[in-house]
Amino acid sequence: MGLSGFAQSEQSEYLEAKRLFKNHQYLSSKAAFSALSESEVFGKHATLYAAISAYKIGDYSSSKDILRQLLVQFPTWDQKSEVIYWLAMSNFETQDYGRALAEVSELTDVTGNSEVEEQMIQKYLSPLDLSELEELQSDYPDNQYVAEYLVRKLVGVPYQERDFDRINRLVAKWGFKLHELDVVELPIVKKEVYNIAVVLPFLFESLENTALISQNSLVMDMYQGMLLAVEDLAAAGRPVQLFPYDTKRRAQNTEEILQTEGFENNDVIIGPLYPQPNAIVRAYAEENQVNHWNPLSANEEVIGNSSFSFLVKPTYSTQGSQLGEYAVKSRPNDYAMIFYEESEKDSLFAAAFKERLEQDSIEVVRFQPINKLNSHAWLDTLSAQYDSYLTREEADSIQLLPGRFVRERRVRKGELRKIEKDTSYYMPVSYDEDENAVVYYEKLFYMAPDSIGTILAATRSNLFANNLISAVETRGDSINLFGYGEWLEFTMLSYNQLDRLGVGLSEPDFMDRDGLFYDDLTQKFVNRYKTKPSMNHFRGYETVYFLGKMLHTYGKYFQRGLRGGEYWKGVVLEGYKYGATNDNQVVPVVKFNNAKLEVVNRDLYEDRKK
Repeated sequence: MGLSGFAQSEQSEYLEAKRLFKNHQYLSSKAAFSALSESEVFGKHATLYAAISAYKIGDYSSSKDILRQLLVQFPTWDQKSEVIYWLAMSNFETQDYGRALAEVSELTDVTGNSEVEEQMIQKYLSPLDLSELEELQSDYPDNQYVAEYLVRKLVGVPYQERDFDRINRLVAKWGFKLHELDVVELPIVKKEVYNIAVVLPFLFESLENTALISQNSLVMDMYQGMLLAVEDLAAAGRPVQLFPYDTKRRAQNTEEILQTEGFENNDVIIGPLYPQPNAIVRAYAEENQVNHWNPLSANEEVIGNSSFSFLVKPTYSTQGSQLGEYAVKSRPNDYAMIFYEESEKDSLFAAAFKERLEQDSIEVVRFQPINKLNSHAWLDTLSAQYDSYLTREEADSIQLLPGRFVRERRVRKGELRKIEKDTSYYMPVSYDEDENAVVYYEKLFYMAPDSIGTILAATRSNLFANNLISAVETRGDSINLFGYGEWLEFTMLSYNQLDRLGVGLSEPDFMDRDGLFYDDLTQKFVNRYKTKPSMNHFRGYETVYFLGKMLHTYGKYFQRGLRGGEYWKGVVLEGYKYGATNDNQVVPVVKFNNAKLEVVNRDLYEDRKK
């Protein structure tokens, strides 16, 4: 047969192989294409089709072998991108993710288009469960797509089990827009005026004159603050409307409120305050995709696992973790003690503080629950002392050292007799100018000075906090002591002691009372309601003012903005920051500085003010 006839025969075989391929007869097409692999005219194309046919019948090993041969033999072939594509597909199918990820990255480089890479990664990575993605990300920490799909899985974990630290680290490393990775995709809904439902236990018959209502001062103070915020928002060109609903603290009333005509037109729900009504509203918010905010609670159970429930305040765990962050930064050494009362809030706070310290290799040598029965014993571990006896020469030398104090006393007769009779009993007896037997000694702590760098007391007990502060002051060493902002209200505590010791207090409700905004807002309350504002006046005002600002900036689903993790400064409170969490991450740590209370950890949450 001549060359022309031979070429025609190969062409017929190639067309027949393609027919078999087109009819999904891949086993036959693989054999037919393989027979043409040495063809000068059809060899490269036939080999590629043989590999694809092998892929189609699930013979991924053969497919990969054939495709790798093609890349070696024809590295500059103009169909190289297709070879890489099917090689990546084969590796994905056999879960050889390392090679597959490298190949799809090369595919993007060759084609100059990442669309295929993104589609392929979505197809194969999105079905993986959390543990598989965690293992993959551990193996390939520098792959952005693996990190992205891991974050997608992490934000889908029930809220109380979510690893926020890991989410935040990955978001910070790769610059992800967290709202785009959320399991719930939300539209952008913007309006001229936003409606806010205030679902609280007012316990009232009429709202005609809030100043006359005295049944529930906590709620009414807060509502008065909200009304004042509405006025200030309108003056700033950010109008909102409040619609109050009275739960009367009952689940049935709450269910009736949610069925009220027009309730579905609300863009945000504030409240309720009590567990049963809150659970009902939380379920409604999740089902109807409306944001639900609690202005007072720090309990993460209020949020539950809802994507639409938020806390204005930080949870107890967040408070402990953020205080721990500051403690790590300011530690004198790598050893700590933690005392906590056995309530849920104190236990959560202490556990989060401990976890944060241990992340930076600070050893918590004592993690101790305290109560009335054992508190004195644990305080004694800090303050208990013993007499360390010295020779005259030792005493003279130590006396010259700064901060050391040598004492002297007469040796008792019983001690002299014991020295004479008991050879194991040692006391370095010296004699004064009158030939009296004396002994020199120092008072030393059983727990060596500067052996502990950090102490947390997660307690709301006036007595225990005061005793602990006194014990730490007695030691005179470098211990950093931390506690709650509530300590500032304790009658037994001395602000001078807090100042001298540099005690750091977690104070989510900190307000700068020396600031201009505080004076102005206080005067507004006095003018409007003829009363000095309570903390709840300010809480109500801050809640509505913040929500109004966010609604007019980002629209109804303003968690799109919250997920960016920016810091938003408050009017009189410190501010707001969320990121991956549904509770506020701003936890001011305050200390006295020359009798003035100051925030010392703003660098940990401030970035840009809005």
